[in-house]
Parts: sequence; structure tokens; C-alpha cells
Amino acid sequence: MAERSERNGGLFQKLDALLVEIIDQFASQGHGTAFVIATMQDVLAKRQEACERDPDPAEDDVDEPVNDWPGADRRSAATKE
Repeated sequence: MAERSERNGGLFQKLDALLVEIIDQFASQGHGTAFVIATMQDVLAKRQEACERDPDPAEDDVDEPVNDWPGADRRSAATKE
């Protein structure tokens, strides 16, 4: 584990420190430590699923303008008149 962390510029230690702060923050607000950790695991699982569906949404092509909402055709026709 230490080797992996060193390759990533100390990413493990940095994330660990941030997670400790988050756990402490919510535990001090009355949420149990185990509950905070379990909730974090659920959140991370949700994020991982989203990443697997679309690894980098920022790389998606954006077609501007987006007029695919209901009524867009009527509105754009009215503004042309």
C-alpha cells in the first residue's frame, strides 16, 4: 500500500486525512462513527457506479444550444416572429 501511495504523490494519505476530518465533523454532530463510515461507503459506491457509466462527463460533446425540452420548438418559433 505504501508503494501505491508514493506513486500517486501521497494520494492515500491525503484522502485519509480528509476522510478523518469528514468523519469527525459528522460524528461530532451526533451521527455515530460507524454510521458515518457506512454512509460514506454508500456514497462512494454510488459515485463508482456513475463513473463506470460515464468515466469523464466533461469529455462528452456538448451540442449547443440544447433545445430538447418540451415546448422548445414552440418557444423558438415564437421568438423568430
